[in-house]
Amino acid sequence: MPVAQVVGHDDLLQTVLDNIDAYIYVKDHEGRYVYANDKVLRLYRRPASEVIGLDDLTLQGPEVGARLMAIDALVLSSMSRQACEEILLDADGREHHYWSIKLPLERPGQPPCLIGFSSEITELLHLRQSVERNRVTDPLTGLANRVQFEEELGLEMRMVARTGQQLAVVLIDLDQFKYINTHLGQEAGDQMLREAAQRLRQSENAASCLARVGGDEFAVILPAVVDADEAERRTQSLREALAEPFLLLGKPVRVTASAGLVLYPHDGDSASALLGRVEAAMYLAKERGRDQSRRYTTELAAAASQRIDMEHDLRAALAARQFELHYQPKVSAADGAVIGFEALLRWRRPGHGMVPPMHFIPLAEQLGLLVQIGQWVVEEACRQMAEWREQGLGRVPVAVNLSPSQLRSRSLIEGVRGSLDQHGIGPGELEMEVTESMMMDEPEQAIAILRDLRAQGVELSIDDFGTGYSSMAYLKRLPVGTLKLDRHFVIDVADDPRDADLCAGVIALAHKLGLKVVAEGVETDAQRQALMARECDLFQGYLFSRPMPAAQVAGYLQALPRG
Repeated sequence: MPVAQVVGHDDLLQTVLDNIDAYIYVKDHEGRYVYANDKVLRLYRRPASEVIGLDDLTLQGPEVGARLMAIDALVLSSMSRQACEEILLDADGREHHYWSIKLPLERPGQPPCLIGFSSEITELLHLRQSVERNRVTDPLTGLANRVQFEEELGLEMRMVARTGQQLAVVLIDLDQFKYINTHLGQEAGDQMLREAAQRLRQSENAASCLARVGGDEFAVILPAVVDADEAERRTQSLREALAEPFLLLGKPVRVTASAGLVLYPHDGDSASALLGRVEAAMYLAKERGRDQSRRYTTELAAAASQRIDMEHDLRAALAARQFELHYQPKVSAADGAVIGFEALLRWRRPGHGMVPPMHFIPLAEQLGLLVQIGQWVVEEACRQMAEWREQGLGRVPVAVNLSPSQLRSRSLIEGVRGSLDQHGIGPGELEMEVTESMMMDEPEQAIAILRDLRAQGVELSIDDFGTGYSSMAYLKRLPVGTLKLDRHFVIDVADDPRDADLCAGVIALAHKLGLKVVAEGVETDAQRQALMARECDLFQGYLFSRPMPAAQVAGYLQALPRG
């Protein structure tokens, strides 16, 4: 059939059809091309004379051509418009994707033919595939991300439900990753994550879905596990894959891994429940010393629920004015005079009574609340010192504990200065206690901050001395005036010669450096006598007083001598 019979002789119309951004063609009732515009001819890289009269089976081959002709036949048999996605091959055999609209075209006295308009969507599909790939893939390691892992876990759970088997989910965390990322740099951290992903991918125990679901957290589905023992063995094998040293910046670096483990259907009936519980099990492994795996249990569930409740209450505690300071005196070994107090934080939690700091301070640190709480402690201690002064008790020095997050906070110096100025606290009245371990993270920065505090008139002491890893080189540079001897050395000082010698050595070292020593946890007169014999300067402990509310301090001071 001549082209003119379908599209006419109009040269202007031909120009438009050849330059429009669409593939336009006409096929007869047997699927043969009777017209093709310039874009169609360029796809086949053929002139019109080599396209007109041929069908898609000839031009595209049997597989692709049959699909195209089936759609065309539907248009002509139903005499209705059809819209669909199609794949065609170009002259080099490359696939191109099109969105096509095909319409029947009726002519008087002749069989109907078909006119089609196709727009290429290959780039759009590639973009969509890229977006989808980024949605479900971790760009650093190439592993599935958390979104994809949850989808895969849901599929695996449905398969297990049909077969009556069980599966395990393992969550693995690199214990020392934060240190490596901080001290060796992000490039080294990224290198470690990529290599860790490769090791886990190659492990025979990661045969199912493996994903990076967090900063340094990897999740694995172990399908068709027989029992918990098998799941734990396979989890151990995954941890062992990470045990060999990583070569970072030319140096071998070892890390350990903590893991949580849950079983389906025993430990949860949904993907989100399993992930929440395996995360709780993994955090328990880290809290219990790291470098181990823990399986989720009902006891752990109760602990996790309690933690969530405590987290909720703790976030509201400061605004609700639920914190209090209790004060424990420090007593001079020379004359028994009270030379000051240590302020100890307490939380009066509604429905739970008084909560000691060991039960909530670690959680507050994890939640990032200790900077605010610590500033409140400084402010409250200064306010209380000013109130005692106004009550005629004179200047009563108070020591407060400094948290690691406070030591890293840029607002620390300004906040302390504001509290001192507001309440008229003089030099030497506020003391701040830091632990040895706090010095070792960023020692130069810590030393600079402590010197700034000292310049504000704040006295400084090292708490729990002897339990950390202090360098003597740093110790002599710290602007501290006091060492606090940890209670673990004090407990048996009167009975164990080794502890007595340790206490004597620490006291002698402190005195050589011009520092005073406070012995913590003194509970018996025998301990006091043993420490006095070794020239300890100050005592603190139940032998003299338990920590007391601020309202009881005045009566206590009036009953005892004070330096």
